[in-house]
Amino acid sequence: MKRYIISVLCILFALPTFAQDSLLVFKKDGTIVSLVLADVDSIKFKRNPIVNVNAISLNRTAIGLLQGDNYTLQPTIDYEGAVSPSIEWSSSNTSVASVDANGNISALKNGSVTITAKAGDKEAQCAITVVANGESVYRHGYSELNSSDKEIYNYILKQILAFEDNYKEYSDIYHRVYLDFYSQGITYIDQNKVMKLTNLIIKDVPEAYVLVNYIYRYDYNNYQYYLRVKSSCTPEKYASEMAQINAACDAITQSVTPTTTEFEKAKIIHDGFIDWSDYGGVSNANCGDITGSFITKKAVCEGFSRAYLLLCQRVGLKCIYVTGAMMTSTDPETWGNHAWNVTEVDNNWYLVDITGDGGFPGLCGYSCFLVGTPKFSEGYRYESTSGSDENIGTVSYSAIPAISATEYEWAGRP
Repeated sequence: MKRYIISVLCILFALPTFAQDSLLVFKKDGTIVSLVLADVDSIKFKRNPIVNVNAISLNRTAIGLLQGDNYTLQPTIDYEGAVSPSIEWSSSNTSVASVDANGNISALKNGSVTITAKAGDKEAQCAITVVANGESVYRHGYSELNSSDKEIYNYILKQILAFEDNYKEYSDIYHRVYLDFYSQGITYIDQNKVMKLTNLIIKDVPEAYVLVNYIYRYDYNNYQYYLRVKSSCTPEKYASEMAQINAACDAITQSVTPTTTEFEKAKIIHDGFIDWSDYGGVSNANCGDITGSFITKKAVCEGFSRAYLLLCQRVGLKCIYVTGAMMTSTDPETWGNHAWNVTEVDNNWYLVDITGDGGFPGLCGYSCFLVGTPKFSEGYRYESTSGSDENIGTVSYSAIPAISATEYEWAGRP
């Protein structure tokens, strides 16, 4: 016992002199630190609290965005613990859309991407579809507009893609997408302008296939315009379909490089799409849009022409979707309603009719590929069988570029 007392006394006598209002802290390395008691309250002692995450969800599981647009996802976390768990955000393809630490999404270029929010061992996802804007790809109707009408055009397109106000309160057949122009600072907009800009979107943007037609409606109760969207097209279904369409476009255009010429681009997507899809599926509701062309792989002239337009936009070619009539028989002379494309290659515009060159398994012709005025005059006209020109007018294009007087010359043309 005396030994212990002597040892303690030795330690005490060996200690340096400290103030009476200090706290001695013995460190692992044997040194002693003095902390003034008045400062102890300011010291934060960190610990890792136990937090159990039961589930995490997002306010949207799918949404479409226009390139250059932003959107913030709102997470909801069910957890147990004293401290709210942190969220780790990630993007499956940061070149298409990025996300920051607060769930703010930036739409960068066309494509499909998945945004993931992870808390603990639980995660939630949102499928994002990014559609190119009229500044990064050529859209003929958009190019004819003034700056203020372009803003309205973009707002309508954003509303269509986002499905923000998409519901079926008034009908079992159609959804409604409301256009709240007042919220955009537009106190008055002419009804014909709403119709024209929406019609141009349908012609310009193949990804806007969710619209039933371009006819607007007016809700007198809410004093707002609205558009009708296919009842079968939910945001989740749209994201799934666009992911398949984007994958198909990537497969068809994979050989296109920065050094590929305009002619080579036009031929690559011409041949690639004809190998991809066949003519048919008239009984299917999607035969006239890009879901029939790229997913079911059965479509008619409308679907083929919209698909070629989308592919041209992907590879940087100027292209226009047009409708009219085609001669189906010379004896007697018979015309049928038809759709095709007008495409620019090397500063000249040409007719491209995918339906005329393909449509049948194993066949790929070039009689309707980059042809000029003689071929057009021989069997095409912009007027439909009813005699109306659906391409030029108050709700359509102001003009269509003149087709080249001659066909595009290339070695190997049959």
